[in-house]
Amino acid sequence: MRRIGFLLICVTVNLAFSFAQEGGKIAFNEKKHDFGVISEKGGNVSFDFILTNHSDEPLLINNVKASCGCTTPSWTKTPVEPKKSGTITVSYNPSRQRGSFLKSITVYTNLETPITLQISGEVTDATAVPAQKKNEETYPVALGDYLLKSKDLNFGQLDLSGSKTIRLEGFNNSDKPVTQKITPPKYFTVNYSPVVEPKKESVIEVTFFAAHYNKYGYANGDLVFYINDRKHILPYSALVLDDFNNWGQGKKADAGKINTNTAEINFGNFTAGTGRTLKLSNSGKSVLNIRNIQSSSPWVAPSKTTFAINPNEIVELKVNINKGKIKSPFNSTLSIVSNDPKKPLLEVRVTANPLQ
Repeated sequence: MRRIGFLLICVTVNLAFSFAQEGGKIAFNEKKHDFGVISEKGGNVSFDFILTNHSDEPLLINNVKASCGCTTPSWTKTPVEPKKSGTITVSYNPSRQRGSFLKSITVYTNLETPITLQISGEVTDATAVPAQKKNEETYPVALGDYLLKSKDLNFGQLDLSGSKTIRLEGFNNSDKPVTQKITPPKYFTVNYSPVVEPKKESVIEVTFFAAHYNKYGYANGDLVFYINDRKHILPYSALVLDDFNNWGQGKKADAGKINTNTAEINFGNFTAGTGRTLKLSNSGKSVLNIRNIQSSSPWVAPSKTTFAINPNEIVELKVNINKGKIKSPFNSTLSIVSNDPKKPLLEVRVTANPLQ
């Protein structure tokens, strides 16, 4: 009976461990980090393991233990609130450690069974280490003393229920801690460390949710970054279209088909007024839904932006231009988003050449 009880305890412990791993209460930017080739005499190297609390209760890191004395961890001591992030910084001393290494770090929290992180690399003498790039070369985008590898926040094409995350890798190039604060629009979530220690790397995870944006077409704007209370702007972009991946061949064949009477609306020198007519038609077998019509210029406006076109129907809309704002040759675009699987995005040029 004692043996059976012991086996039941083991099974229960294993099931609890599996549940905790699959539950995903805690997520890490990495669980294994490779330092690559480092110098025996180059001093300590460090890496920030960033963990995010995906549970509904505060996360407390109770303890972090390394497998040897050459590895030193430090961590966020205050509770990490739900959906927020904390940091476990692991430093490795390569002195007298020549050769390959693989070290384990065990993380004890109030939410999951112990979690194992790993660092690895190869220690060699100083003459064998390739020349290190300057920080400014590795992180060419400067936001004051905070450097980024890239400021690219182009989320590409998504459907209305989709989302995408972009990781921005940063580095504090100063000798003092850098504070950062990000104020995103409501259709974004951003995970980052509020404080980045001197000469430390950091990761900012920016997620765009098309469902929260809840509009078709181009999403463009700026994310506002405050680095040490100084404002910086990073532009973002995305394109939201219908998802046609689940459409069968029959549905695609019977879908609406968009057509337009012109590929360019030319206002000339305004002698004939400021309005032009754009005709859209549907040569398909089903209703064509115009999801949105966007203008790349605030000085050009269509008379309507969302409507339906029945099969074999022609719809006319007025395109107006604010001639008081146009002082020189002008070129913009009307982007027409529809549920035509072959042409979900149709663009019409708008040009003008006003008299001087």
